[in-house]
Order: sequence, then structure tokens, then C-alpha cells
Amino acid sequence: MKFIILGLGLGLLSLATAPAASAGPAFSLRGGSSTLPERPPARDPVLGDLRIEVDSRDPAHKAERVGKAANLGLSSLSFPRPVPLFAPPAQRVRTLVGIDTWFWVPPASWRPIVRVVAAGSVVVTLVATPVTLQLVPGDGSPLVSCPGPGLPWLVPGTRSLCSHVFQRASTAGLTGRFRGTVQTVWTVRWTSNTGLSGVTGPVIVPTPVSLRVVEAQPVLGR
Repeated sequence: MKFIILGLGLGLLSLATAPAASAGPAFSLRGGSSTLPERPPARDPVLGDLRIEVDSRDPAHKAERVGKAANLGLSSLSFPRPVPLFAPPAQRVRTLVGIDTWFWVPPASWRPIVRVVAAGSVVVTLVATPVTLQLVPGDGSPLVSCPGPGLPWLVPGTRSLCSHVFQRASTAGLTGRFRGTVQTVWTVRWTSNTGLSGVTGPVIVPTPVSLRVVEAQPVLGR
């Protein structure tokens, strides 16, 4: 029997099939029924202990197989870590106290990821979708959350929901920088050809950032 995972996301398509017969079947046969291998025991650094739970009252008695296929698909998802940009460029140069500091990620990275897991007669489709971009500023302020990937800074005077105003400089600390995090929040919807479906999440994918914030210096004329 063949076990197939199809992946489509961020412009990539991958196909994995069962190993050759000499390496052993992808399923083991127990009591005339095929069972999926258990999810690897290693703890995923992004997913943590997140698992998909399937209603075991399924009258067709396929809930166990659907659940294992769904969790195998979940563990195969590769969530891209955000590559944040700032204006003013707080990571590369500096930003200023008291002004809007924008943050965003490239729009090309804000795309759904799809996995299709086929296990015998059961087919499970998972769609992971990024929904929220968040900034932990590192200055003691609350988390900033905004829908979508944020807006690239282009026109002076415009505003973005993905922004933060630093109220103090980072130069007083030992490193001269605030240690923060930019993270994307994903949800995963799954459906199956048995009629079972659901939503799981959130899946939070972080990227640490180091931000330099300084006081604006007045320019004195003669």
C-alpha cells in the first residue's frame, strides 16, 4: 500500500512516496486494516505539543486513520520564519524615540501552504494560512498585533497598523539595543474525504530582532 504526501506552498511542490519494498511498507497491516505510522516523537520547535484532534465518534470508524494522517501532514508543514523589515531601519541603523516605527514582511512570504496526505482510501488536505503579524518590541511595551503582512514604508505621512512608537531610547542598556521578536501567527484548516474536518492553531513562528532606538538630536542654527 502506498502513502503519499503532496505539498504545495510558497511556489514549491514536493512529492514523497512509500519506500521500496525492501525497506518495508509505509503501513503495517493489523487485523486486515492499514494503520499509519505514529508521528515522530521529537518535539517540533514551532508546533510544540500542538496536535489535531479528530472526533472518535465517527460512524465510519475512520477517525483514527484521519487523525494520524492529519497529524502527519501537520508535522510535514514547513512554516517560513518571518524576515522583518523596519522603517526607520531599526535593525541595521536606528530608529527614533517618539515616532512611528513600521514593521512588515515581504508580501511574497505571506502565502498559504497546502499539504495533501493520502492513506489508502483516506485523503486529508491541510491548508496553513498566515493571519497575523506581531511585534514584541523588547522595551517593555505590550505586544503589537496587526492583520496581514504589514505595509512597506513608501510615502511619508501615511500610517500603518503594523507600527510601534518607542517611548525611550535603548542606549541605556548594556547592549544599547532592545531584544524583541517579530512573529507570524498561522491557522491550519484540514478537510478529509470522509467528511471530517476542523481548524487547529495558532501556530506562532518567531524571529528574534535587535533594535537600536535613540533620542532625536536637535539641530541648532546660528
